[in-house]
Amino acid sequence: MGMRFKNRNIIVTGAGSGIGRAIAHRFAAEGGKVVIADLNRENGEGVVEEIKEKGGAALYVRTDVSREKDVDALITEASRAFGPVHVAVSNAGITESASSALDISLQEWDQVYAVNTKGSFMFCRASAKHMMENEIKGAIVTIATLMAHGGKGMSGAYASSKAAVVMFTKTLAKSLGASGIRVNCVSPGIVATEIYRKVEDEMMMEKGSFADWLVEESINNGQLLLPRGGAPEDIASAVAFLASEDAAYITAQNLSVDGGMDWCW
Repeated sequence: MGMRFKNRNIIVTGAGSGIGRAIAHRFAAEGGKVVIADLNRENGEGVVEEIKEKGGAALYVRTDVSREKDVDALITEASRAFGPVHVAVSNAGITESASSALDISLQEWDQVYAVNTKGSFMFCRASAKHMMENEIKGAIVTIATLMAHGGKGMSGAYASSKAAVVMFTKTLAKSLGASGIRVNCVSPGIVATEIYRKVEDEMMMEKGSFADWLVEESINNGQLLLPRGGAPEDIASAVAFLASEDAAYITAQNLSVDGGMDWCW
């Protein structure tokens, strides 16, 4: 593995578990100094220790991305620890507990949007302003979802909140192009993470079983061209590519990393 991010300061939100954790590890493995932003202190500090045990540099900052003060403090602490921020990855996200649009409460709908859409907006904007102030030709990567292209009969809070992230990514890229800051999005397919836990609870399924069930159904129905579920590391590889100089002429794009499922969704 190369060292594309040596002496680079990277922030990853929602990096305490799942895809965010894999992204943080990938940047650290390529020489980056990684700030782990997460609400769960135990998880966040655990990822920091994992990275340090491998010889990497990392810092945990407790962050609620739905709070502007937390987002501003995150940028301040990251730059104080490792210098100007070069890469910002907006990964933090939550989903709803009720799959039906008839059942989801307005409070839960607002909460999903507060984290997924508003949180991504505030973090990306704060990161962009910081990069511009420090004359950093950096990279911003947002994380959406395959479901941003089709809700499959679900309530739509998670799917539509992430669809908004895709469009915001494109509009932000247009605003920042002249400053040399690239903004792209990655839309994961089926990846077994805690994001499915609420779905499992609602469907009364065993913990950790929903993603495997969905993969099997998708393969049987011919909807998944590569017959396996995605791994967090698959998403991390795509994010690292888009954040690196290997993607120096790529911006305003949404890259689906889904085993071909998006093509036949």
